[in-house]
Amino acid sequence: MAAGVPQRRTQQQRREETRAKLIDSAFEIIKNKGAASFTTAEVAELAGLTRGAIQYHFANPYELLREVVIKVVNAMIEQVEAADLLKMERKERLAKIVDIYWDGYRSDTYVVFIELTLHGRLIPELSGNIRDAIALLETERDDQWLTLMCDFECSDREKISWRASLLTVLRGLALKQMFAGTQEDVERLYQDIKHHFIQSIYVRAGLVEVISKSN
Repeated sequence: MAAGVPQRRTQQQRREETRAKLIDSAFEIIKNKGAASFTTAEVAELAGLTRGAIQYHFANPYELLREVVIKVVNAMIEQVEAADLLKMERKERLAKIVDIYWDGYRSDTYVVFIELTLHGRLIPELSGNIRDAIALLETERDDQWLTLMCDFECSDREKISWRASLLTVLRGLALKQMFAGTQEDVERLYQDIKHHFIQSIYVRAGLVEVISKSN
């Protein structure tokens, strides 16, 4: 083929692009209107496709929603890149990890995750997929966390408990940001949470250094 002439997409590539467009459109509708208002007609309209395209690529609406769940979970898993973080000194690394998690909880991805989880918990066709996706997310994130905490001399169980404590607090703060409080209040609380979390890790790991809040 002559240089500069774009290659024609294969049929498989076109199918994958269409599926991705439908999944992305479903994500946007759930983000903006909520999972309870989700309809395949709106997905098709936003994607610039027909409802027949949805029926061709997905056996039913729940299969499309399952793919949205997978998209969301993959995005959440990819938020933490262990290789780059491991190059950092411990305090800097901990602060960066907390920032990454907090960015995730403030994101549209987490809004869609909450919407799908609440909407799908009573729908048999969807609830099993959501449970499986959450289990995968927790397993992947536990593995990432243990890698990132490899230079703290504590048991894996203890290290996992650090993450569980952090995520519980950040989820609560994310809900506060969604429904109450000013951005200034939330930011002040977040900085306090980050400081006390890092300090608690050093204490629980037997590192008796006092960390100033500016760090």
